[in-house]
Amino acid sequence: MAVSWGLTQAQFISYNPGVVCTALVVGKEYCVEWMGAAPGTTTTTKPVTTSSTTSTSKIVTTTTSTAPSGPSPTQDGIVGDCQKFHLAASGDTCGDCSGLWLGYYYCVAVTGTPTSTSPAVTTTAAPAGPSPTQDGIVADCKKYHIAVSGDTCQKIVDTYKTFSLTQFYSWNPAVGTDCSGLWLGYNYCIAITGTPTTIPPTTTSTAPAGPTVSPTQEGVSSKCNKWYLVASGDYCQKIADQFSITLSNFYSWNPAVGTTCGGLWLGYYVCVGSS
Repeated sequence: MAVSWGLTQAQFISYNPGVVCTALVVGKEYCVEWMGAAPGTTTTTKPVTTSSTTSTSKIVTTTTSTAPSGPSPTQDGIVGDCQKFHLAASGDTCGDCSGLWLGYYYCVAVTGTPTSTSPAVTTTAAPAGPSPTQDGIVADCKKYHIAVSGDTCQKIVDTYKTFSLTQFYSWNPAVGTDCSGLWLGYNYCIAITGTPTTIPPTTTSTAPAGPTVSPTQEGVSSKCNKWYLVASGDYCQKIADQFSITLSNFYSWNPAVGTTCGGLWLGYYVCVGSS
C-alpha cells in the first residue's frame, strides 16, 4: 500500500500510529497523505531581516501527542483512565465486535471497576420446616403432613380432626380451593400456633329435649332441641343459613367451634335449634 502511494513504510507507519503492517484490516481507512510537516518533526523558520538593523527569528514546533501509558498496540480513542487491559486472542468476542483486532490490547477496567470476578450472591433463607413445600405456606406452621398416594384435602382434615378444611386451604394456598394443587410427596401445614395437638375427645351427652346424638363437641347448649351432622364442605355460615338461624346463635349454642368457625369438625353433631 505504501509503495502505491509513493510512501516509504516508515512514512506510512508515522501517518498511522499503532498500525501493524502485517495485520491491515479490510475496510479500515488509513492515512496516505499528510498536510504540512511530517508527524514527529520540528520545523524552524529562518530569520527574517527587515529594513531596521534588528533581526528576529521565530521557531514553530510541531509535536506529536503521547498515547496513554499502557501496553501496545492499542486502537485509537482508548479511555485514558484504563487500569486493566486484555490482549485479544483467537476466538474472543465482545457483542458487536466488528472492530475487534487480534493481538491488540483493550481496556477492561477503569478506576472504580470491581476487582472481583463476580458480585457476591446472596440467598434468602426459606422458612424453617421440611422440604419440599409449595409457595405461600403459612410462616407460623408448627406441624406438617407429607402427601401420599390417595390423599385428598378432606381426607387429611378427617385424619387429624384438629382443623377445618377452610383452615387447611388458608394455611396451604397453593392447593387452591378445590384441592387441585395437592402434590404427592410435598409437605403441607396442618397446625399453627393455637391448633389443638390431639384429637378432641367425643362426648355422648344428649340434649334433654332431643334424641341421643353422637359425637358432639364439649359445651353444646343443654337446651338444644335440634341437631345437624356436619358434612364435607360445610362451614358455620352455610349451616346457619340452611336452618335460618343467626351466626351468633350458632356460635353460642356450639362454643367449641369458636367465633371464626375454626373448630367445626366433620362428622360431629352441632346444635341448630334451642328451646
